[in-house]
Amino acid sequence: MEHRHLELLRELAARGTLAAVATATHRSPSAVSQHLRAAERDLGVRLVEPASRTVRLTPEGELLAAGAADIAERMADLQAQLDARRGAPAGTVTLGTLPSAGEALMPGLLARTAGTGIAVDLDDFDLAEADFAARAHDSDIVIAHSLSGDAPTGTKELNVTVVAHEPLVVALPADHPMAGAEAIGPEEAHALEWIGVPPGYPFDTVLVALENELGAPLSRRVRLRDNRLVESLVGAGMGAALLPGFTTRPREGLVLRPLTGVRAQRSIVALSRPDRHARLAVRTVTRLLQETGAALEDAHREPSPGEVAGPVVDDETRCVHYASALDVVAIRFHCCGRWYPCLHCHAGAEDHSVLPWPADRHDAEALLCGVCRRRFSIAEYLQVEGCTGCGAAFNPGCSRHHPVYFEMGPPS
Repeated sequence: MEHRHLELLRELAARGTLAAVATATHRSPSAVSQHLRAAERDLGVRLVEPASRTVRLTPEGELLAAGAADIAERMADLQAQLDARRGAPAGTVTLGTLPSAGEALMPGLLARTAGTGIAVDLDDFDLAEADFAARAHDSDIVIAHSLSGDAPTGTKELNVTVVAHEPLVVALPADHPMAGAEAIGPEEAHALEWIGVPPGYPFDTVLVALENELGAPLSRRVRLRDNRLVESLVGAGMGAALLPGFTTRPREGLVLRPLTGVRAQRSIVALSRPDRHARLAVRTVTRLLQETGAALEDAHREPSPGEVAGPVVDDETRCVHYASALDVVAIRFHCCGRWYPCLHCHAGAEDHSVLPWPADRHDAEALLCGVCRRRFSIAEYLQVEGCTGCGAAFNPGCSRHHPVYFEMGPPS
């Protein structure tokens, strides 16, 4: 009973066809067939039988293929124990990732593996959710995602580790009438024209969930895979889109808003075959991916309702930059939709420039009184000297910064 025969049967069980096994093992289909015939002669049993245009494993072949998986996992576990006795984990870990998750995770992962004995060999691909499981047979780790739960379709036999939960955001043209909304719900979504992704890709399941909630279809202008291309079309006013929250930033012509009414986050997961996951280096890289994902979640965690981000020094939204008795106003910035006490707090936390509220969006509730938590519109704020809810006085010096936050001319 030769190990090479068992591995071939295991590959056939995992990949389903001789052609797929040939591609994965860099051999011709005829060479794979010859190998199978040699295995049958050596073992004295039939291992495959005809099935449509290909072959399938016989019960004996299935028995040996399952045993091959157990043997491979045990061997990898022994190797991991030996690596642990020798010291720090070492070796090459092959890692394939979808681009958007890779953009978020790979800088942190590579920084964490720098100077160690682990080398990460990277590949990238963009797939439908159901296709990620098959890729786990070609790489030690596959970074996949799912919007239906924490395990993508078809990964029952794989080791699945949740790396992060990433919010999805709605990108809108900055001059769109809905750009002043605090969030986009199903009704608002129905009025938008969308730049979508192909059917079967996880982001499309969110739009389908919105359609189910509404009982009506959404309008999709085009379906594309590349997020940066989608961003450019949104910025050019071509429509709205769902984009990943970790790596999408407001820019000229584009604003971001949360999506409400349906599940609007994806699970980013690391997939590995059990025998590959048993390697100490693979387990170590998986743990470092979790650390990287946790850091991303912390960095992008949205303030709870009514909470203001930035270096706030008290519960009335005063900050380290302006902390007089009159500095009790916080602003929801048009560019990112987040609340900050001042432009300096925004600059310290964000990596994009301030995008002022358009003159025709001064009806947006973008100001917050830190004393009573009353929200009011830009137009109302520009007409008062204090809060009309509790009477707290506002700092008149803030008017010097109004052109930074709000377009002050007449609507175009």
